[in-house]
Amino acid sequence: MAAKARIFAGLFLICIILPSLALAFVDHFPEDRLENESDKNDVRIHVNNVAHVSKKKVKKEWKKRAKLVHDFWEDMFEHDNLIEENQPKEDAAPVTPTTPVPPVDPTPNPVPVPPVDPTPNPVPVNPTPNPVPDNNVPAGYPGATPQAPVAKGYGGAPMTPNPSDPQTNVPVEPAPEQDHPTPEDIKKHSKYAGLQVGFYDDTCPNAEKIIKDGMVRAFANDSSMAAPILRLLFHDCFVNGCDASLLLDQTPSGERTEKLANSNGVTVRGFDLIDQIKAELEAECPGIVSCADLLVYLARDAFVVSGVPHYDVPGGRRDGMESLEANVADNIPLPTNTVDQMIDLFKKKGMNEEDLVVLIGAHSIGVAHCFSFRYRLDNPQKATLVDPRLAGVMRFTCTSPMSTVAFDTTTQYKMDSIYYKQLAGKRGLLESDDLLGEDPRTKDYIQKFGDDEKGWFSKLGQAMNKLASIQVLAGDQGQIRKQCRAVN
Repeated sequence: MAAKARIFAGLFLICIILPSLALAFVDHFPEDRLENESDKNDVRIHVNNVAHVSKKKVKKEWKKRAKLVHDFWEDMFEHDNLIEENQPKEDAAPVTPTTPVPPVDPTPNPVPVPPVDPTPNPVPVNPTPNPVPDNNVPAGYPGATPQAPVAKGYGGAPMTPNPSDPQTNVPVEPAPEQDHPTPEDIKKHSKYAGLQVGFYDDTCPNAEKIIKDGMVRAFANDSSMAAPILRLLFHDCFVNGCDASLLLDQTPSGERTEKLANSNGVTVRGFDLIDQIKAELEAECPGIVSCADLLVYLARDAFVVSGVPHYDVPGGRRDGMESLEANVADNIPLPTNTVDQMIDLFKKKGMNEEDLVVLIGAHSIGVAHCFSFRYRLDNPQKATLVDPRLAGVMRFTCTSPMSTVAFDTTTQYKMDSIYYKQLAGKRGLLESDDLLGEDPRTKDYIQKFGDDEKGWFSKLGQAMNKLASIQVLAGDQGQIRKQCRAVN
C-alpha cells in the first residue's frame, strides 16, 4: 500500500502540479530566453513553446528587445574594433580552420632541398663556464655597457662568424621625433588600404603556395625556424608599419638600417629563407609579389606548421624604401617594460590589451637570450618573484648573456596554450610576460586563453591580421622590390 501511495503521489505531481506551475511562469519565459541569448551577435526568437501568450505580442516585444541588444553591441564594436570593422568582408570573416598541415616526415627528403641557413642557430651558445663580456648585451637591457655592440654583416660593418668576438663600434644617431598614428588614423588608412583576401589570384595564382612550401621545407630542416619569422613580422610592423623595411640591408640614403638596431641585430634571423622564397616568386611572376606580403603570408604559414589552424590573410601591401635604425627606439617592447608601457605602445598601433595578450602567446615556440631575463636573479627583490625551479634553469643554462632558453620547454616547437598556463602559475621567463599574468587588465585573458586553446587560435588569426594592417602602403605607394634586401 505504501508503494502504491508513493506512485499515486508521483503521478499527481507530474500530471497536475507541474503543469500548473509552468502556466504560472509563462509570462516570464521570453525574458529568460532573451537573457540567455543576449551574449550572441544575433538574438534568435523562439515562441513556439510559449503557452497561452499571443505570438504577435511576444514577437513584437522580442524584436524591440533584440534591437536594443543589437544597438548596444554595434556601439561597443565601433569603439573596440578600430581596424577590423572597415576591412573587406573576407577579412572580417571568422577564422575557418582547415585540415592541419600533416606532420613532416623526419626521414630525408629524396627531393633536393635548397639550404635554408648555413647555421641552424646563428647565435652560438658558449659551452664554457666563462661568461662573455657584458658588452655583448644590447643597449636597453640590464647589464649593458653604455656603448652597444653592432650586428655583423650589414650596412658595411665587418663580417665575423662569432657574435661574441670584439665588434666594431659605430656611432648611433639620435632618433628623430616621430608622429605616432592615432587609432583614428590607422582606422582611416585601413579602410582605403585596398587589402583583400586572394589578392594574387589573378596576377600570381601560385604565390601563397610557393610561400607555404618554402616554410614547410624550412621547418622540416630546422624546427626552430618558425619563431624567428614571427618575430621579424612583429618588429617590422611596429616600426613605421608593415612595409618590409626590416629586410633592407641598405637604402639610397646610406643611413644605418633597422637591422642594426639593438632590438634586432644578432638576435633576428630568417633573412636567407625570405631571399630564397622571393627568388622563386620572381621566377614565377616577376615584379608582382611584394616583400611585405611575402613576410605576412610566411608568418601565417609559420603558425600553421607549428599547429595553428589555417586562417585567411589579405594581400596588397607594397614595400617601403626607408629603413632607419633610429626609428626602432621606443617602438619595440622590451622585457623590462611595465604593463602600462606595453599597453600604451600597443594603443599607439591601434591595438588593445587583448591583442597584446593574444600575440604574447607566440612565445610558445620561441627562445629568449639570457641577457633579457638573467638579471632577475641578480636583484634580491626581483629574485623572490621568480619560480625556484625556473631560477635553477636560468642559473644552469646561462653560461653567457647570449645563451638561450626556450619559453616553453615542454612543447618548444608546437603552438599551444601551455605557455599561458605557465604565466598563470607565475613561471614566465621574461619579467614583462610575468607582469601580464598579475595585472588586473590582462590576467583574465591569460587565464581564459590557458583554458581555451581553440578560442585563442581564433583570436590569434584576427590579431595577426590586425597587426599586419598597421600603416600599410598600397595602391601606387612604395614599390614592389625585386629582391628584399635593397630598394629597386
